[in-house]
Amino acid sequence: MTILNKIKEMVEVDVEEDIFDVQLLRYINSGISYLQRNAIPVSVIDKDTDLTGWPDINEEDRETVLDWLHLRCVQRFDKSLMTGSAATMEWIDGEMTNLLYQLKAIYEVKT
Repeated sequence: MTILNKIKEMVEVDVEEDIFDVQLLRYINSGISYLQRNAIPVSVIDKDTDLTGWPDINEEDRETVLDWLHLRCVQRFDKSLMTGSAATMEWIDGEMTNLLYQLKAIYEVKT
């Protein structure tokens, strides 16, 4: 399965529907740029990149990267969060921070 389709499932966008692919890819790749600046060895993706497209990420850590990207995309893609509970946004921010610290603890040492 491609990274894009995995994130689409996580964000609850129909995998067969491609109308949001360009926008979602932008969100994913801007998140990847942020991870790169934090010493996480991921590379930008296109619509066909699968999880093996991140060869420097341990297999067991790929789900953590996907979880972080999912939260980043949900935060920007789901406009209902903007008008929803501040507690939800705080939880998402906190969870993203925790996941980033986990990844940094593993990969920052290796750079």
